[in-house]
Amino acid sequence: MSKSKLGISSFDLDIKFKDRDEAYRYAKRLKEFIRYTCNKYENYEAQAIICTSNIKGNTSIVYYEHNGKKGRPRKIKEYSPFDLKYYNGNLEVNWHIHILLVSKPVYAFREKIKAYIDKNWYDKLNNTKKDKEYKKTYKKNTNIKKIEYFIDQAEDILFCNYCTEDTIPKEYSLKKLYNAFMKMRTAKRNIGKISNKKLLKADDDYYKLMEFYWNITKEQNNKYANDFMRKVKQEKINNNYDILVKSNKVQENLSIRNRIFDENIGF
Repeated sequence: MSKSKLGISSFDLDIKFKDRDEAYRYAKRLKEFIRYTCNKYENYEAQAIICTSNIKGNTSIVYYEHNGKKGRPRKIKEYSPFDLKYYNGNLEVNWHIHILLVSKPVYAFREKIKAYIDKNWYDKLNNTKKDKEYKKTYKKNTNIKKIEYFIDQAEDILFCNYCTEDTIPKEYSLKKLYNAFMKMRTAKRNIGKISNKKLLKADDDYYKLMEFYWNITKEQNNKYANDFMRKVKQEKINNNYDILVKSNKVQENLSIRNRIFDENIGF
């Protein structure tokens, strides 16, 4: 049997929660299910970031307040001025959950999460809908860049790490990546207030961790890129063929017209 590969997945849920507390409760249940699965099945390993949110996507960014004081810094959520104007100041949507999973095996583990959510969440939370009115959980391959999108929207964030040191060293955990991202983002939001040395270090620390996760999906990313380029090339070939066919048709029509014109000379 081939050795299981480590991979990254994300999940789209057609589930809306009534409030922040309910979304957080279900996020905790999912975290517990991931722990249970890793304990039950031999060679199953995973870590995840589970975020609750009620903000429209790509309308906000987060960073820490930079005031030079000791202690836990205050988190700031900054909203896009364009989106605030476009949506008349209302960027809130129904409470929902974002999930990013790093697991081994990839497909089997995420199938178990999908089955768990489909079986235990939809009927309880979507009891006013008929089955045909909502889709079940949709899971997909992704890469680590998706974590930035989740963090910027998140209200509450849960982490879990049930990976061995051989699979993912502790210094490369998703929580470490989150902390590095927040430090990097905070540094960039305070250019001129901090030294270039600190800015560059925060940037290097973050992208060192990002590179670790990027390499996990490198083969997959290259496949998608190659597939995309093949599609673009094929479309270009098809377009060029269509242009050639049309051009030949035009030339043929011109030839016929000219021949008719030549035959009518003298009349």
